[in-house]
Amino acid sequence: MRRKNLLTLLLVVGVVLAPNLWVGAQEVSFKEYNVLIVQDLEVPKGSPAPSSAGSQMAEKAIYQIKRYSQKYNLFDIIVKEGEKESKGIPPGKKVLMIKGEIKEYTHPTVGRRIGRSFIPGGEWTGTATFAARYQFIDKESGKVIYETDLRTSSTGTNDTVDYAMDRNGEALAKLITKVKGK
Repeated sequence: MRRKNLLTLLLVVGVVLAPNLWVGAQEVSFKEYNVLIVQDLEVPKGSPAPSSAGSQMAEKAIYQIKRYSQKYNLFDIIVKEGEKESKGIPPGKKVLMIKGEIKEYTHPTVGRRIGRSFIPGGEWTGTATFAARYQFIDKESGKVIYETDLRTSSTGTNDTVDYAMDRNGEALAKLITKVKGK
């Protein structure tokens, strides 16, 4: 009987502690990275997003990350892949690359905008949304060290996909700041 109670206790402790240990093992830090290179996001075939949306989102992400980098000193260099600055990175710097794919690109419709004014509490009916999947890659090893999906929307007077993309870039900058430990 005592052996059975001990086994049950160990099983309960294992079930409680195992998820905490697993989460701790998956913690990622960008502290050692000095340089950030952002690639144009991929636009899947059949997506409602225009082909220029990937490049546009990369530029918006760089703008927002630079804003946060000035405030929290995140990276020494932040560039878009293919620019001349990305080729002149000093040796010895750890490089982090961001690669992404557009998952959602939704324009608000006129019907939704009209519905928003007639439906009580309908301020969310006219939203524009943007979502992307981001991969953070160590350039030296080529290994994906972190992946995340970010989805943002915009409502009211700013119900444009362009504004939702700005918010997505800001969400990406906040995520980097958090993972970098600032």
